[in-house]
Amino acid sequence: MPLTPRQAEFFDFLVNFQREYGYAPTISQIQEYFGLSSTASVHQKLTELESEGLIRRHKNIHRGIEITQLPRESEMLSFTSANPEKGELQIPLLGIIAAGNPMKSYLPPETIFVPADMYSPTRFAFKVRGESMKDEQISDGDFIVAEPPRNKPLQGKTVVASIGEGEETIETTVKKFYDERSHIRLQPANAAFEPIIIKPPQEVKIQGIVVGLIRKFR
Repeated sequence: MPLTPRQAEFFDFLVNFQREYGYAPTISQIQEYFGLSSTASVHQKLTELESEGLIRRHKNIHRGIEITQLPRESEMLSFTSANPEKGELQIPLLGIIAAGNPMKSYLPPETIFVPADMYSPTRFAFKVRGESMKDEQISDGDFIVAEPPRNKPLQGKTVVASIGEGEETIETTVKKFYDERSHIRLQPANAAFEPIIIKPPQEVKIQGIVVGLIRKFR
């Protein structure tokens, strides 16, 4: 089964850390790198990678994460080319995202081909539904390409944002992100739409920063 973007990001970190230092990172190092508030999220992702057969964890051993499928550099491009002449590569297509009122996204097992210069093993795509971001040249029917934010600044960036409470994701949307201390403002790029204001107990989780756009003409 293809890895989700977050799983791929974790696996890439483990692989790159192992190659650079010759040993596995600690749980706290993984937590710090991804800016997580607790180690529970780290253990969850490691469990997922272990179930995929990519790693093995050894209990009661410091740095006890063993990579069981260490890829060669050429294998880091984990999605094959559909058209070698054009250099197109596949990334996961995670469903439909709202550029309007937030909606639940669905997660079909699909991929989409992107130019080689738009490809990264941690990038993913959504199909846009709605016109709330048209002033950012994002229109209904377009495909946005995003990548995990890591520790990049988010203020003013166009992001894929999941709105929820606790661990439950209620809806997903693409908007410009503004942290205004007492609340989060998700700003459309279309005067016909109102901003979305997020206050506790609701939370915003940023799945990715939009880095590219694909438009298919009919």
